[in-house]
Amino acid sequence: MPQALMIRRSFVRNRRHLINVLVIALVSTFAIRPIHAQATKSAADIVALLEKSGYSYTKVGDGVWEIPGTGKNVKTFGIRLALAEDILLVMVKLADRKDLKLQPAALTKLLELNHKFDSIKVALSEEMLYVRMDTHLRLLDNQELKYLVEQIANAADEMYPQVKPFLAGAK
Repeated sequence: MPQALMIRRSFVRNRRHLINVLVIALVSTFAIRPIHAQATKSAADIVALLEKSGYSYTKVGDGVWEIPGTGKNVKTFGIRLALAEDILLVMVKLADRKDLKLQPAALTKLLELNHKFDSIKVALSEEMLYVRMDTHLRLLDNQELKYLVEQIANAADEMYPQVKPFLAGAK
């Protein structure tokens, strides 16, 4: 048998094997997904945790709540909780983007803050500068919720004075 024909048969056999493996992987992924979807907490579960936590809160929209926060450096701020599929985002707005003086020193400071606060992200969207933490809903319980709220509140209060010099009109 010519060598080219043997190589081609081997290629076809390996290709069939690869296709079989991919089909099995896809079927497994879709078969597992409904089980995971059933285990995901709902907005009602988040509300139940908020009620149990003792925090006062308001509903801002579907899957979005706000807890009032206070600090030493920032007297009052809102701690937003937003449900995004199987993730709970916890965030605090530090400033409107339009008020930021985006210069190299400011951007360097933001990167340094990202380094300093390991589990908290400093983020800049089209609208605002904010700090954020998130968790998978399957990990969320009352203790984790309180941890997230306390951490984000403390980080926002500690970061604000470091960001303030880069805000328009800051003294």
